[in-house]
Amino acid sequence: MSNINNKNTLNLSKAFAERRSHTYPAHKWLAEKFPEYVKIMLDLDYEIRQKTKIYDEKMHELFHIIALAVKGSNPHNQQHLKAHIKKGLKLGLDPEEIAEALMVCVNPGGAMVLTYSVTCMLEAIEELRGEGWKEPS
Repeated sequence: MSNINNKNTLNLSKAFAERRSHTYPAHKWLAEKFPEYVKIMLDLDYEIRQKTKIYDEKMHELFHIIALAVKGSNPHNQQHLKAHIKKGLKLGLDPEEIAEALMVCVNPGGAMVLTYSVTCMLEAIEELRGEGWKEPS
């Protein structure tokens, strides 16, 4: 077990959750039990998504959305997919951009990718509206 103190563990847990667009109980548990691993994951995330900037954060979210959509339809994936859709919408992705990217995935991933993911997107939009989010005009 690591000698990292509780404050550092909580900071790792919070950073890990924030970078993943959604808080899962697993983030806190991993930070408590494997803080060195979580630190490595945060360093990797920094290297990929923050330091190296060929694509902006909005495009990174679109990549997450596509990867999660192609990964498949299951209850555990749905919340993760919706969390990335919400973040993408907040960053300025248009629903039409997300849908077009998902349409591109139909040939390699099947029609289920499109139907399942657009359903998640519509649910995410409704949740965001409930949270006071205003769609860009």
